[in-house]
Amino acid sequence: MSPEKAPRKGVSLLTQLPLLFFLIALWLILWGQFDVISIGTGIIFSLLVVRFFYLPPVVLSGRIHLGWTIVLIFRVLWWIVGASFQIAWLAVRPQKVPVSSIIAVRLRTHSDWLITVAAEINMLVPGSVVVEVDRLRGILYLHVMDADTSEKVAAGRADSYKIEEAIALAIGSREDLWRINRDRAHEGRKPLLANKRQREFEERAERLRKDLEREWEAEL
Repeated sequence: MSPEKAPRKGVSLLTQLPLLFFLIALWLILWGQFDVISIGTGIIFSLLVVRFFYLPPVVLSGRIHLGWTIVLIFRVLWWIVGASFQIAWLAVRPQKVPVSSIIAVRLRTHSDWLITVAAEINMLVPGSVVVEVDRLRGILYLHVMDADTSEKVAAGRADSYKIEEAIALAIGSREDLWRINRDRAHEGRKPLLANKRQREFEERAERLRKDLEREWEAEL
């Protein structure tokens, strides 16, 4: 349980760069053109939105691992291809229409940045659609196809956790990895990442968490 960072007054343009790039990309995708005029109008539109409409800043984790980022990209492509074949089979198989379910996935991380990326990847993978995001509690509500049994619902939830873990390895903070490792330890699984720097961070975080718990119990 690490202390929260105090919010800063005002939002600098540098802090809003991830959102700015996303809006520019969205503008280009909507127009379907990648010429000078489209890029220029996209930049102007995105700057107006960022500067004149209140939007919460996207705070990055401060950590990126190039190797795991490449792995994440290939895993996303693999998930998209695999899910596409599954959806195609569900469409042509001589059986009744599959039953879908809305499942809630409580992510282990509390980072807006990771929650956003996890939601986007879940949207990209065919067969699952994010219908709602509970930002305060870190819960994704997913519409999952062919999820009419408890086993299939558990499998859909496990797939979302795999996405979260892949993102945490690539661009998550050490606190994100610590939270996931704690959950995996409770389930009797190996930690997601256990190098020296991560172990040292987790030892400090555990000591701080226990100190805060003792203070809270003493106040009671």
